[in-house]
Amino acid sequence: MEWSLAPEEVIRRADLHRRYGGNSQSGIAPLRNSPNILIFTDPKAGEEHGYHDRWEGTEVLHYCGEGQVGDQQFVRGNKAILDHAERGRALRVFRGARGEVRYLGEFGLDEAQPYYWADAPQTGSRATRKVIMFRLRRRA
Repeated sequence: MEWSLAPEEVIRRADLHRRYGGNSQSGIAPLRNSPNILIFTDPKAGEEHGYHDRWEGTEVLHYCGEGQVGDQQFVRGNKAILDHAERGRALRVFRGARGEVRYLGEFGLDEAQPYYWADAPQTGSRATRKVIMFRLRRRA
């Protein structure tokens, strides 16, 4: 299926998943029937789970990988992001996690520093864990 959303377009998340597929509950949703990975960033919703996404200007998103308990690993969605270029997959970033989401455009891993490790609280605990912070750079 060809990608048809334009940057800044707003769509209900349920409609987005009906159109393209993917896990409607996950912040990282690799699609089975197209070469796309949907990524959702919502600092308000993510904070309670230790996800501290932040912007560096308007071009680079520091995006926390998935996994709420224990140190994050390069599995499932995190591995999909890490391997996206070699697998010919596009990273499609959205602002919001529920209800209406705004498509921000296609991103790729920063070539100079694709990710780094950070400390973050574990969901429902004061325990600290290691999280993957991807540096996603907006594609032209």
